[in-house]
Amino acid sequence: MSALPVEAGGGGGGDGAPPPPPSDTLVLRLYVTGNTLRSTRAVDNARRLLETHATGRFELEVIDIYLHPEAAIAAQIIAAPTLVKLRPGPLRRVIGDLSDSSKVLAALGVMVSNLAGSASSGATSSASSGASLSASSGASIKP
Repeated sequence: MSALPVEAGGGGGGDGAPPPPPSDTLVLRLYVTGNTLRSTRAVDNARRLLETHATGRFELEVIDIYLHPEAAIAAQIIAAPTLVKLRPGPLRRVIGDLSDSSKVLAALGVMVSNLAGSASSGATSSASSGASLSASSGASIKP
């Protein structure tokens, strides 16, 4: 895998640099390690979650840290896969394969009304307090 930008709505080519995203657009980077099972699972889970819950409101860039180690160093990535929410603030990091949808969505600040009430409220309170969630559940949230 290399650095692959994925934009909602299929992205668009143009002559110059793309216009800056609207302020409500989620701007994310997913740092992965090659074509490993955890990395491909994280890419699939991120795309599925974003296309389901943030349709038309996200930009996702996938960066393979084997091919671009300087990007991992610059972003201070110490584990992979790591999803980094750049905008809107605050900056958030989710470590793991992103399989725990409710924790990932809570970390990203994406409101979902159809999640189970107890799981959603627990994840939201943990995410808003900046607490670290267990990596064994598929995701760990770091402020």
